[in-house]
This record gives sequence, structure tokens and C-alpha cells, in this order.
Amino acid sequence: MRRALLIAVCGLAVLAAAPALAQPAAAARVDRTIADVGSAFYRFERLSVTSEDGARVYRIWVAIPKKAAPAAGYPVAWLLDGDAALARIDETLLARLDAGDPPVIVTLGYQGDRQFDVLARAFDYTPRPAEGPALDPAGRPGGGADAFLTLVQDRIAPEVARRVAVDPARSLIWGHSYGGLCVLHAALTRPDAYHAFVAASPSLWWGYGAVLNDVAPFLARASRPDMALTLLVGEDEVRGRSSRPHVHPMWTSVPAGATHDLAARLAGAGVDVRYGQLPGQGHGAMLAASLIPTLLSLAGVAPTPGEPLS
Repeated sequence: MRRALLIAVCGLAVLAAAPALAQPAAAARVDRTIADVGSAFYRFERLSVTSEDGARVYRIWVAIPKKAAPAAGYPVAWLLDGDAALARIDETLLARLDAGDPPVIVTLGYQGDRQFDVLARAFDYTPRPAEGPALDPAGRPGGGADAFLTLVQDRIAPEVARRVAVDPARSLIWGHSYGGLCVLHAALTRPDAYHAFVAASPSLWWGYGAVLNDVAPFLARASRPDMALTLLVGEDEVRGRSSRPHVHPMWTSVPAGATHDLAARLAGAGVDVRYGQLPGQGHGAMLAASLIPTLLSLAGVAPTPGEPLS
């Protein structure tokens, strides 16, 4: 069933999104999180998985609700940049999730003492361009998104399902910045992998707009699975506010309104897509600003004002 382009609540406006830097606060260290402290509402299990090429080791936390599972299994949220995401999850949020239909939360991070492994995420979260080297403006190698997504589906997901009953019809994958790019690439190339895809501040400019090459083959599919895509950007991103100058040509390689225009194009083709602009948010702040309402929405808990995702 076709759904019109939906503008998220709380006064979001449909405005053009400017390219945004994908540079995270790399210096942020992994500290004690709710997984270490413990929760009255969730229990936590930890997994360690090595990439197929042996170059990256993933630190994975599986947060399992203590509330009894529904007959079909829990909803499940897969979170990229898992260490940074977990650092923004606290007992107050888990209590709110518990009041609804709490999801299993799987955080996909990297072994080490940083919330962002900038080399690993640059490789794992970026699609391979059709031509030219797979390097970002900082010279970091990329192009590993397909291998990463396959690893999650073929190796990590079965292990999670062995530990806890999850409902594939209520599965969601979320990512921010390079992670948002990876989520968008997944939505366009393997739309049957999850039911919902949430891409916050996706770095459409990476590889000179490489991910946009996925759109035509996606729309040409004879049939599409029942999936929903949400594209979110921050107001400050849209207005070009940034503490860093955009000097590399890759950052200006896509039109200023690329995220909005992509959402409109997909909606016009009958895709279940939402586009939202979060007031007062810059690129970095979009991580928490998009993550928290995404989890609340998945649990069926109405976000409070200022958490614009329904």
C-alpha cells in the first residue's frame, strides 16, 4: 500500500538537506554503560565476532527485555556505531521502553577503547563506488558495506536469534552519518533484510554520491518487500551550519537538497518513506536525537515533544 511522503511530527519542515561531515567525535572513549551497570528492565549479553578478513573485531551487546516476549517474539533494533549508541541509552529510556512493547536492542560496535573506530566504520559503512578508489576525504579506505551487512545477516543475526526470540516482521536497523549511509544502502540493495530502515544524517556525498546509484535498480525491481524507510536530517545541517569547512569536492558532489529529493523520488514511486528535519540539531547531535525516538517508536511508546519520530 502506498503511503504519501510523511513529515514527522513536532513541527518538522520539508527542507533541502545539505551534505554533512561524517567525522564523529573520535576521541570519545568507551566508558561504563548501562550494560555494565545493569538494569531492572533488561539483561545484557555480549558477543565478539571477527570480520571475514580478520581485520576488525566487533563488540556486540544484546539487550534483552525482562518482560515476557510476545508470541511472535520481540521487536528488534540493530544499531550501528553500537558503542556510541549504547552510551546514550540509560535506565530512564529502558523504563520507557518497558512500559510499551520493549525491543531487543543489538548494538554493533568495535573492540577498543573508543566509541567510534573511525577506520573500521569508514570501511564497513560505505558502499563500493562504481569506479575510482574507495577512499573518503581523509584517505580512509571504504567499500566494505556489503561484506559487513552480509556478516550481520549471516553470522550475527542467527546467533542473536539463538539467544532470544525476535520477530522479523518488526525488525529495524538504525545508523547515523556513515552509519546512515550504510542503512540507506541496505534499504536499497537488500530491502527484505529488515522491516524498517532509519538513516539519520546519511552521508550521501560519500564516493561522490555512490549510494544514489542504488536507486534506479531498487525502483526497477519487479516487486518490493513490505519495508519502511525513514530519512532524517538536522536543521543546522540543512542550513549549512558546521564548525568545519566543506573544502573537499566529495562533500559538495551531490545537490544541496539530495536527502529530501531522494525521499520525494522514492515516495513518488510508491515507497513507504518518511523525511524529517529535526529543529536545532547539528550533525553530531543527530545521533541521539534520532536514536531515542526511533527506539520509543519501535516499542510503541509515543515520543515526548522534541522527539520527532512517530
